[in-house]
Amino acid sequence: MQDKAGQGFPSKQVTEEALRRLKQARAQKALVRPDLQEAYFFTRPRLSTQVDSTSKPSRPSDDADDLATGIGSEVSEDFATEVVAAFFPQGTEWVEAGVDESQLVGVPANERAKLEKDLKARNSIIFSAIRASNFEAELGTVLDPGAAVGTVAWWIDKPFNTRPTRVEAVPTRELEFNVEADGSVGDRFRVRHVSADRVETVIPGVPLPDAVKRKISSMKNGTIEIVWCFWRNWDRPEDDRWNFVLLVDKIAVNERTMEGEGCIPLIIARFSPDPNFAWGYGPSIKALQDYRVLDVITAATQDRIDIALAPPLAYPDDGVLNFENGLEAGKAYPSRPGSGRDIQPLYFEGNPDLGFYSASDLERRIRRKHFADYPEQKGDTPPTATQWADEMVKAQRRIGTPGKKFWREGPYEIYRRFEWLLTKDAKIADVTLNGQPITLVANNPATQAADNQKVQIATQLLSLAKGMFPETAQAAIDERATIENVKRLMKDEVVKLRDEEQTAQLVRTVLGAAQDAGMLTAGGQ
Repeated sequence: MQDKAGQGFPSKQVTEEALRRLKQARAQKALVRPDLQEAYFFTRPRLSTQVDSTSKPSRPSDDADDLATGIGSEVSEDFATEVVAAFFPQGTEWVEAGVDESQLVGVPANERAKLEKDLKARNSIIFSAIRASNFEAELGTVLDPGAAVGTVAWWIDKPFNTRPTRVEAVPTRELEFNVEADGSVGDRFRVRHVSADRVETVIPGVPLPDAVKRKISSMKNGTIEIVWCFWRNWDRPEDDRWNFVLLVDKIAVNERTMEGEGCIPLIIARFSPDPNFAWGYGPSIKALQDYRVLDVITAATQDRIDIALAPPLAYPDDGVLNFENGLEAGKAYPSRPGSGRDIQPLYFEGNPDLGFYSASDLERRIRRKHFADYPEQKGDTPPTATQWADEMVKAQRRIGTPGKKFWREGPYEIYRRFEWLLTKDAKIADVTLNGQPITLVANNPATQAADNQKVQIATQLLSLAKGMFPETAQAAIDERATIENVKRLMKDEVVKLRDEEQTAQLVRTVLGAAQDAGMLTAGGQ
């Protein structure tokens, strides 16, 4: 980082530029505010009013009492679990640093092996830092329900060299951003409304103008708006350079230029972003129409069941029955005598089963949009292992399509952020080949689904070959190489294979023992 401000505070033009960009970002959120609020209403009702960054958090709305269905919070949690399994699998290195094969042309085998070993060791250091931080503990807060709504954000920084890297979930209320011409995330802002007596703890050691100091000291219960602003510096388009401005009470108090891929602490990732809007188009927004219909049907079904369990009654009186305002369960209504019975139930039967069937169909559609439609047993016959695997591979393919953008903006940038922090602290060094930086090779759901498909086809082929041509398959298939290929495709790190020499020796020992016992002929048949 290079401090551009030098002595004193940034100029008025810097403040105006930061506020102008922040206004544009807030205009982007205004375009999708109704969708965000409604999606949060179905998935996390108390957050439905916590969307705008222009004011401090308000009291949660009581509208949750009007919500009849609770499937939103359930599928939101399921989708967050699927995102973790697909993009951040526990105990694995979900981003791999590899070398582009085109860069290895003409490189001797021993140098290639050494390079791959160095890259693996470097990758292990980066993921050790990730696991030493609170990243995995914060995943649930970041992804539920943010992933279902479509946009999530992390704040990753290391304020103290003696402490692990700190990861924070940035809620929608604090997040504002815009997009570049190519659709990627560009200007980004984190907006916090901090109590006046806590400003020093939020931005420790930052000098403040006298006017801001006087305002803070004169306030008792008020809040101060603090905004961290980042936007791309295009002076050198070939380099990753960003302008950082810190606003306190709408006044720029700090300005810096940040360099290097991963230098930005604010990371924003989106699912299925639309080219016309900055914010993501998540499963819960896609399912809003289904949510609305399901909520109405569920409420109507519950009302009908309520009346069926405690039907209203009519009793003889001088009054006349009036159904203009409907009927309430368990209530008695006066009616004119002469009906033949003193007390009679007022229950006009409907068919609640229609509501149950319609709700079940809508719930199934909502689960599918959230990739939570796990393989189900249809009928009395359970599915075979192959049928189950087919459905799981299909689900992985589906999440891989909208997830490609998410992987590039999320896991990739998180990896680069930790890499940048470790490089800054001299914990790791850049790895180059012929003076060129390495190319990152992704491990995302799309490639994982393709690998799973390869393993599935290979399993079917092995079963067919060994079932129909056992002797030929035994002689033709290189079993050890096949096991190594399957292990590599499944990205297994638990099963450890013996080396080839040990394997060959053990095979000869087993075959010799079998031949001595008369189980095999001298030819090994």
